[in-house]
Amino acid sequence: MSFALPLFETAGVARLPAAASPSLLDLLLIEQQSVAVDTFARWHDTEAPPAHAKYYRDLIPASAPGKGEQYAFEVDLDACSGCKSCVAACHSLNGLEENEQWRSVGQLQGGSHQSPVIQHVTTACHHCVEPACLDGCPVAAYEKDPVTGIVRHLDDQCIGCQYCILKCPYDVPKYSRAKGIVRKCDMCRQRLDVGEAPACVQACPNGAIRITVVGHDEVAENAEANQFLPGAPAPGYTLPTTIYKTAKPLPANLLPADYFSATPQHAHWPLVLMLVLTQMSVGAFVVDQCIAIWLARPGEEFGVGSRTVHLAAAFTLGAIGLCASVFHLGRPRLAYRAVMGWRTSWLSREVIAFGLFAALASLYAAAPWLDLFGLPMSDRWQRVLGGMVTVSGLAGVACSTMIYASTRRPFWNAGYTAVKFFLTCAVLGIPVALLMRLSVAALLSDPAPSAVLEETAGTLCAWLLVASSLKLLAEAAIFCWLGAKTFTPLRRTALLMSGELAGVTSRRFLLGILGGVALPAFLLLGNVPATLSPHLAIVLAVLMVALCSAGELCERFLFFAAVVAPRMPGCSAT
Repeated sequence: MSFALPLFETAGVARLPAAASPSLLDLLLIEQQSVAVDTFARWHDTEAPPAHAKYYRDLIPASAPGKGEQYAFEVDLDACSGCKSCVAACHSLNGLEENEQWRSVGQLQGGSHQSPVIQHVTTACHHCVEPACLDGCPVAAYEKDPVTGIVRHLDDQCIGCQYCILKCPYDVPKYSRAKGIVRKCDMCRQRLDVGEAPACVQACPNGAIRITVVGHDEVAENAEANQFLPGAPAPGYTLPTTIYKTAKPLPANLLPADYFSATPQHAHWPLVLMLVLTQMSVGAFVVDQCIAIWLARPGEEFGVGSRTVHLAAAFTLGAIGLCASVFHLGRPRLAYRAVMGWRTSWLSREVIAFGLFAALASLYAAAPWLDLFGLPMSDRWQRVLGGMVTVSGLAGVACSTMIYASTRRPFWNAGYTAVKFFLTCAVLGIPVALLMRLSVAALLSDPAPSAVLEETAGTLCAWLLVASSLKLLAEAAIFCWLGAKTFTPLRRTALLMSGELAGVTSRRFLLGILGGVALPAFLLLGNVPATLSPHLAIVLAVLMVALCSAGELCERFLFFAAVVAPRMPGCSAT
């Protein structure tokens, strides 16, 4: 059988002898080597470079960076017209998703009514000397090339935790929900390796973008003098290398076009649940230790049954919170990698601290049950284990604080965040302890003397009243910034909480006052634990836990939604 099909001659493909009759396999091999990509590749290797190469050869360095140097973008502000050709080229070449952008074009505005100034700004990853994304990544999914200085994201290593998005002050990394990972500009390094300009450089019709070589010392000196770009985040944090130059004097009042706007950020609900529940769990264990040390009477085994249920409830809450955090990951099956960046990443340190807390808490909660299996644990070792659980839990909360404080967002500053996180432990841990002890005493006939139970309930109500009042006052302090004369990030946060997010803010304070102030005061001032029926006391304790928990969920929602995310001037936030 023979096939009378035409054969197309292509460069570099061996011709069959004239007398030979091509087989089906020969025809398929010839067809495979005749695709357009293969033909163009052979032509490119043997023929002259592309005709348009002369237009971008001068826009890339002639040689690689030397010691203490790296590649950097250089933007001529006078040549940038805001046409977004660079955005389109980057999107097309890198195969980005519909709403994904690695390069953006923003706008600065200023001047006077008589002489207004509008300045377009193109921006992408600044390939910083000290990249915050690299330091914060818990799985080492970033690397900085030691020769070129390009900060590259390793897609296969990423677990989609999105912490680098919070760490980067320029809103560079972009999260892909379809892929479950973060991606970013890598300066088209494959093109640079073969002497070809990145897509954005090659596409700009005015030559406004080029690749240059900068020295690290020069970048540090410019950052010290705050010479970067008007309206951009301070360069001293990460030492961005992009150079913005202009021959025109820029007006002193040049500000981003969206400077006076404030929009809510992504709430990160899995993180909201994780923070609230883990802090509730840590608080419950801390309260257990406080009761054991300060309120137990000498010679009495106080509340063995209630303490057993208390520890079980505290451990369960913590386990649920840690499980909730996994749903924040784009690739949860790789969550085990999150400890790889422990040297620099607070997120890795939090994972380690809470992992240790979970292991110790499970053993501590199981200690009262070991007698059933003939493996009793002495009181001394239980006290030691309880102390280790408390220390590891508080260390986990401290790491949680630093995760957000290290982003350098004013609303997440270390002191303010620590006050809120540790007071959440008290506000939620105290009513959980009260509920457990009241429930066991009433329903399981706990052998603890009623006098001790009344003393415990009254003390816990007093602690809760003080902790809730302090926390609500600390949260309300943000509204002092409404009177600020300048439009600072904290003023934007206050405007969001009193404007677009006012409904959530109102519910947060209402729930906090009812559950953390009004009910404890009612129980405490009227000596109600001693006079109410046990079942009614349980109902009030359940209501207290529910109101306080709902209030803390609202507060943690505002913690994420009302924060102001820094970014480059005029570029839309994601």
